[in-house]
Amino acid sequence: MKCLYVHIPFCVKKCSYCDFYSLPARQDTIESYVQAVLREAHTYSPSFVRRDLKGELSILNPSFQTLYIGGGTPSLLGPRHLTTLIHGLSHFFVVPAKGVGGNLNSPVGSGFEPDRPKNGSLSFGLSESTIEVNPESATPEFLQTAKDLGFNRISFGVQSLSDDGLKSVGRIHTATQAIAAIKLAQNLKFKAISADLIIGLPGQTWTSLRQSLRTLVGMGIQHLSVYCLSLEVGTLLANNPPPDLPSDDLQASLFEETKKYLNLCGYAHYEISNFALKGFECLHNLNYWRGGEYLGLGPAAASHLDGKRFKNYANLDAYLANPTGQVEYVEELSAKAKAAEEAMLRLRLLEEGLGTDELASKFGEENVKAIIGRLEEMAREGLLIVEGSKYRLEPSCILTSNPIFARVLGD
Repeated sequence: MKCLYVHIPFCVKKCSYCDFYSLPARQDTIESYVQAVLREAHTYSPSFVRRDLKGELSILNPSFQTLYIGGGTPSLLGPRHLTTLIHGLSHFFVVPAKGVGGNLNSPVGSGFEPDRPKNGSLSFGLSESTIEVNPESATPEFLQTAKDLGFNRISFGVQSLSDDGLKSVGRIHTATQAIAAIKLAQNLKFKAISADLIIGLPGQTWTSLRQSLRTLVGMGIQHLSVYCLSLEVGTLLANNPPPDLPSDDLQASLFEETKKYLNLCGYAHYEISNFALKGFECLHNLNYWRGGEYLGLGPAAASHLDGKRFKNYANLDAYLANPTGQVEYVEELSAKAKAAEEAMLRLRLLEEGLGTDELASKFGEENVKAIIGRLEEMAREGLLIVEGSKYRLEPSCILTSNPIFARVLGD
């Protein structure tokens, strides 16, 4: 499975906790940015022969099953620029013909244009296509355009339904706007709606967090991403932490209560920070955690294709000037290192877990022997649950899993 990610690095205002690559007050460059992304996309298209950093000729022919537009704030693209981006991408990549839109497996080249439904919309025919949206920019026109373009999944940056909590970290929307945006998306009948929530906001209590959860669950949200707030170096929040930040112990308690509540409401805790109703797990992110391949477009975007990992520089101006020459590094992992990395990622999947038989089949028994030894040792220590050849995180270790992952990697 291969996935396509496009990074949109624009925000109206940088939130105090955010360390993602995003830039406020640069929205005047959105039009030129979309064109830059399309120029970068062209270099990975089946019709384009590119030289890698070793000077070897290679032809990449990616066929993508999921699309994810993230940020930043992708909804700042507005209807026109989103349409330009999606129509442009459809000219460069082969995508499976699943659903409306005709046969999209046609050769891509000069003058190729995908089939379009009678209503004039464009369908990628993807298994899943997600766009991140902030409530304050979720206009009816933008959401309708996203639906018409074939997006079937919306991820809202809600973070909290407490106005005080939102203000405490510099969010510019209100709880009322978030609820209204979700209702708009539901009326348009998107297949799935996800919402992000933060645990550990200044002054947060179980009462305020539970109210946010109760409202979202009551609205029928199919997916929830729940993140514990962390003070990332260089962020405004880390530089000036408020005195009412919940302690680590309180965060852990709030997370455990959240897990219990969502489990009772029918949401499976399928990944460390993600809960979903059955059948609504995020396919795009599952591909990451299963060690699958993906292409990332835009500054700071990372990729894993053809056995290589590479990442673009986090520099918007340089990207706008030359979007096809921004690869910061390329690395090719050995089979042993790749097996360890995939083992670590699969342990994030709390129900699915890591199957060592499958790992050995994929990478070779010699390359996973040491990994299995480390897993067995941690199982004896009570850090992992083992069922035959399958390993899963012990539930009490979910929020303290980083040392476990480091041991899996052999660090």
